[in-house]
Amino acid sequence: MDILDKIQVIKHSCVRIDCGKIIYIDPFLMNGAPHDADIILVTHPHFDHFSIKDIRKVMKEDTVIAGPKMIAVPCKLLTGKDLIAVTPGQKIMICGINIEVIAAYNTAATRPHKRFLNWVGYVVDTPEGRIYVTGDTDDIPEARAVSCDVLMLPVGGSNYTMTAEEAAALTNAIRPETVIPIHYGALLGGEDAPMNFKAKLDKDIRCEIRDTVYSNAMILAYTVAAAMILLIIALYLFFR
Repeated sequence: MDILDKIQVIKHSCVRIDCGKIIYIDPFLMNGAPHDADIILVTHPHFDHFSIKDIRKVMKEDTVIAGPKMIAVPCKLLTGKDLIAVTPGQKIMICGINIEVIAAYNTAATRPHKRFLNWVGYVVDTPEGRIYVTGDTDDIPEARAVSCDVLMLPVGGSNYTMTAEEAAALTNAIRPETVIPIHYGALLGGEDAPMNFKAKLDKDIRCEIRDTVYSNAMILAYTVAAAMILLIIALYLFFR
């Protein structure tokens, strides 16, 4: 089976990989509740990447969850799962799958993903090749150093992630066989972002655009849910 057949983009930055084990990266905007995840990888705690509602939809009894240390408490409180805390530069094995943890941060002072927070992206080694999901990052040296067959990176801009032009520059430096743009649409960046991104790529890099479009109404519902979760965590920490 081709490596691309194993990759599904759900919505936004939610990626599902079937490599003998089922891996979800940043589950978000799930339509159903498949409860099929062997591994869940979280890049950082923003509501569109660390969605408890969607984690519950994909997790099962023996699911393993990994992510930055700062999500350990809400992960335990709201899913009952102990987190495997990861930091940039680690190489780990979960359920027999080799995973590299890559730094993910903004270099622009106006963008919120700061390096000291130790937020991350992931390289998943599969028998068919290496899949790199960058997380919310700028064009940084750690990302440029990655060797991968499939690259998945944000292209929406809007002061949180790379613009289409910046993402294309990083892609041209990494030189994957295939790139799949993510993290654009109603929340961040227009629906034309992936085409603008594709136009800036070197011609020998294959770009596969998949539908990640979603509505503002969906985002509003998730924003309210995220606020409620933060309130629950704050009350727990205050009264414990």
